[in-house]
Amino acid sequence: MSRSFSIFALFNNLRIKQKLLLTYIVLIVIPVGSISWISYHKTSGMVEQRIVDSTRRSFEQANTFISYKLNNVKDVSSMLFMNKSLNEILANKDASYTLSQQIDDYQMLLEIIRSAQNSREIYGIRLYVNNDWIYSRENSTILPMKEAMQTEWFRDMLSNQDGIYCRPTYEYDFQDMRGVQQILSCVRPLQLDGGFNGRILGVIAIDILEESISEIIRQTNITRLGQVYLTDQDGVIMSGLDKAQIGKRIDLDLLQNDSSGTAGAEGTLTARPDGRPSIVIHKQVEGTSWRLVAIIPQEEISQQINPLARDLLLVLIVVTVIAILTAFWISSGITRRIRLLLRHIRKIEEEQWDFRARVDSTDELGVLQQHFNLMSENMQRLIKEKYEEEVLKKSAELKALQAQINPHFLYNTLDMIHWMALKHKAPEISEVVGMLAKFFRLSLRGGRDIITLQDELEHVRMYLDLQNKRFGGMVDYELECEPGVENCATVKLILQPLVENAILHGIQERKDKRGKIRIHACREEDQIFISVEDNGVGMSRTETEQILAGRPGSGYGVRNVIDKIKLHYGEGYGLSYYSEPGEGTKVVIRYPALPYNEVENSGGGTG
Repeated sequence: MSRSFSIFALFNNLRIKQKLLLTYIVLIVIPVGSISWISYHKTSGMVEQRIVDSTRRSFEQANTFISYKLNNVKDVSSMLFMNKSLNEILANKDASYTLSQQIDDYQMLLEIIRSAQNSREIYGIRLYVNNDWIYSRENSTILPMKEAMQTEWFRDMLSNQDGIYCRPTYEYDFQDMRGVQQILSCVRPLQLDGGFNGRILGVIAIDILEESISEIIRQTNITRLGQVYLTDQDGVIMSGLDKAQIGKRIDLDLLQNDSSGTAGAEGTLTARPDGRPSIVIHKQVEGTSWRLVAIIPQEEISQQINPLARDLLLVLIVVTVIAILTAFWISSGITRRIRLLLRHIRKIEEEQWDFRARVDSTDELGVLQQHFNLMSENMQRLIKEKYEEEVLKKSAELKALQAQINPHFLYNTLDMIHWMALKHKAPEISEVVGMLAKFFRLSLRGGRDIITLQDELEHVRMYLDLQNKRFGGMVDYELECEPGVENCATVKLILQPLVENAILHGIQERKDKRGKIRIHACREEDQIFISVEDNGVGMSRTETEQILAGRPGSGYGVRNVIDKIKLHYGEGYGLSYYSEPGEGTKVVIRYPALPYNEVENSGGGTG
């Protein structure tokens, strides 16, 4: 409030020419600037959406090609998995299995594999077999299974639940004219009788050239700096244009935080996967656990928007310059005649009462000049009258001041009554007056709003004792305070209104008018909790809500306590009510735990 007032005062004290200049500039620059800003962000959003839509269309095409390629692999693996001849050869454990029979079976195995490899989607097929037979040493198309059983991919294949397991991209030496290639292999165990739970007879490995996948990715052609990767279910990069990234891992948690809520299928989000802000678009390849992930740096989008930003900035600068020149020309014409009038006023300041301004028009300024001439005749008299009026007013204000009642007068008088009661042998009156004097002394506390919890508990003890005098000892009470808590600071007079409600609206509503109040103060971590519990008639949920909301007729004292706590400690603290009809009421006060000596030394102990 004070800051906005100071800005208004600063503007109000500017010269009229400066006000006009500033007003014209603001009225022109703010709308133009706002339009430029909105246009920039709208265009930026459109460019970003265009890139996202284009990438998604490319993803659809890549998804189709990769799904087709993988489906071919699955079909071939299923055909080999169910091939009866292949399973019969691999299941042969006859001790009389001759060398010539093994060679014949080797030729049969090669023929089966070659017939299954008649697809351009498949780069090669390898068969891992039992090490006992001679054809297991071929080491090109047919390889020994014993060595493979020690590898990690073999164990992953066995634990895989999808039937076919695809290994991440790796280098493999085919030991023929193909040489070393980067491939993805989909492997599948062959089991006895073509079943799913029998003895493993061999393993089929169907190879896909990584270059064929990256060629599909290349056709997505999203942006100059953007990258598209194919990852497996663990986020390991299997293919992409940046070969150095193959084998590295993308944090799949980024995709799980997708605000679209479709991280399992596809989505778009903003993240920092490589330390710079980027748009991440991801889509799961249909029928697989693979995922296409595109990472487009925000700076590339900004580069497309920068020319528009420069044009908008240029327009803003040109419009601002035109606004300043126009405002200067208009304001100069208006303020020139005002400056002349100011010169005439300065003549009056020099007490040249007979000076008259020249009236040169009939507009508003001409009218001012006429009134100036009329006012100059009476100026001196008006000044004198105003001065005398102000003197009389100040004098009246000083005479109207009155002394305030000294609060010590109150408990000095009560103390006098106390001794008079003792003198006239009325100890009960003396005791009540003494308790009342102590009650008021604790209530006032020298004007301090913050006191120790010990003083607050002593104050409510005095109140309970006075009420017991009033109601004939029908109210039992317990005051409990954990050690060390009594020296913590608290707001003054927060317990007495709650205890008063407990007596008047809880215990006094009982048939026998008798009840008990328990007050317990404790500390939990950095907060103080004070509970005021009674065994009165209790309240409904609606009544407790009305009390906390401060509705009329629901307890001014409780509302005052809530306001005090929130004023001193903030909106996060206050009261909580727990009550059921016929079950009594429990009120819990919560506020920060602060040592009283620190609060008092910081100046918070005075109201």
